[in-house]
Amino acid sequence: MTGRKLLNVGLTLAVLVAIVALYRFTPTQQDIQQPTSVNGIVGRAVQTPRFDLTVDDVRVGKKLRIPRSTPDRDSLTTFVVVDASVTAKREPMHIFDIRIRSADGVTYLGANRSGLDRFDLTGIEFAPDIPARGSFVVEMPADKVPGATLLVMEKSILNDLEPQVTVPLGSDTPKLEDVVDLAAASDT
Repeated sequence: MTGRKLLNVGLTLAVLVAIVALYRFTPTQQDIQQPTSVNGIVGRAVQTPRFDLTVDDVRVGKKLRIPRSTPDRDSLTTFVVVDASVTAKREPMHIFDIRIRSADGVTYLGANRSGLDRFDLTGIEFAPDIPARGSFVVEMPADKVPGATLLVMEKSILNDLEPQVTVPLGSDTPKLEDVVDLAAASDT
């Protein structure tokens, strides 16, 4: 091979390596549009531009007791009840997107049981500067709670670049109760 051909092969390889490198390091559309994580811990307020959220406790039970409703709700797995307080900052708002992502990457959505929306935090409108206490409810296996993360967003759709509160729920296995009582969400 002549020097010129060797130079052409070298330049071609350099261009190919540069293309592959650019392709691997260029953000995808999903990377650009996914929600922005706002990390927190249990017991401390997590602040976003639109609301503050504090996770107070995590309870797990085989059955769920909803106020003024009978019978107790049964689950094929368990009910994970996350007790929390939420304060809207600028204007009235709702929280519609509640999920728990287990350590193995499986995501469980907020429970959608009859009557639950009247008592949990997804069913109330948060007034600015007035903390509301209540619970979020997710159905998932109890053995998936250790290492899981609570994910909370204001909207469930069109949430590109919106803040997403992420609160690790701890590495300990919570005590399994027979029945978890759900208190009605209220202003504090």
